Amino acid sequence: MRIAAVVNDDIISELDIAQRVRLTMATTRMPNTPEVQKSLAANLLRVMIDERLKMQEAERLEIEVTDKEVDQALERYARTQRIRDGQLDGFLQSLGIDREVLADQARAELGWSTVISRTAGNRISVSEEEIDKALAEKNANKGKPEYLYSEIYLPVDSPSQEETALQMADSLIGHIKSGSPFDSLARDFSQSASAPEGGALGWVQTGHIDPKIEAALIPMKEGDYSNPIRTSSGFFIVKLHEKRLAGVEERDELLDIAQVILPVAPDATPEVWAARNTKASTIAHQARSCENLVEIGKQVDGANAGILNQLKLSNMPEDIRNTLLPMSANQITTLEQKKGAVLVLMICNRAPVPAIPEVTIRNDLKRELRMEKINRESRRQLQTLRRNAFVDIRL
Repeated sequence: MRIAAVVNDDIISELDIAQRVRLTMATTRMPNTPEVQKSLAANLLRVMIDERLKMQEAERLEIEVTDKEVDQALERYARTQRIRDGQLDGFLQSLGIDREVLADQARAELGWSTVISRTAGNRISVSEEEIDKALAEKNANKGKPEYLYSEIYLPVDSPSQEETALQMADSLIGHIKSGSPFDSLARDFSQSASAPEGGALGWVQTGHIDPKIEAALIPMKEGDYSNPIRTSSGFFIVKLHEKRLAGVEERDELLDIAQVILPVAPDATPEVWAARNTKASTIAHQARSCENLVEIGKQVDGANAGILNQLKLSNMPEDIRNTLLPMSANQITTLEQKKGAVLVLMICNRAPVPAIPEVTIRNDLKRELRMEKINRESRRQLQTLRRNAFVDIRL
């Protein structure tokens, strides 16, 4: 129970940090070593200080976060960690973690969200004129790149924080390389409004991305993550999920696909791969229809077979999308995936995606614009709180 830090009138104990370290190691699959514990303790302390500042501001403004809201937030957290309904408390107990550790984290973010909404007022509202301008830009950008990516944001409020933030970013990169899930790290460490969603931002068009971040995204391949990117407000780490040309959704299609998946072990020899490809070709030659393909696939040991309906072509992995794009209904093909499978794919039906109503497009743009404003306002207000706070770190 020794004091690790004093934040104005609040205390963060070494026990508080130890429990957060255990939780983070469990959810991000980090190795339980003294080196990892020490690194995490230092990084998480900074996050926990910000959480205390957020909670204090919510209390100052007499903002109440109800137990029901906290319970709902913990339910969402459990789903992101693939923890079954009603099993969260047992999961925490198995790690020796008090439920209040997670509840305090939820209270801080819920209270802070209300703080921003209440104090920012018109600064985070989005006018119809702003939506009109964004829609015009969207139409003007058709054919230009847009990116589906996630972010981890580490603020730098003063030159004295530069080295600490960079060390934290480098440490997170190391954990990503070691296999820690990007979205879990974003939830635990990112100081962006996207953190509760694992850093996910949705599709973002060129022109709405910081130029330094976009410069990093341009050469990246799907699944890649960046080195720390220094912007005017701090460091970003981004992970690219997908890229496409704006407007492609208007030419999108819905496909019904029959598939047979022939798994291949990651360390398989070239001979095994060759045998799997031969088997896939044989299946493709025998199949006469989508239903027939599934029947054949189910008779192959170790294979998975089935029909997937109403899949958007634009949402498919790039290699599958490029393979299916020129094909017509009832055509069949094979595809070798280096991640560990040979596929047999047959198009059962393809149809154009219904046009997206303009009201939906405008609502999506309004949500994106508001999120941008909330992020800016959150950074501004938190920077002010840090500057005016009394923080005594004793760790």
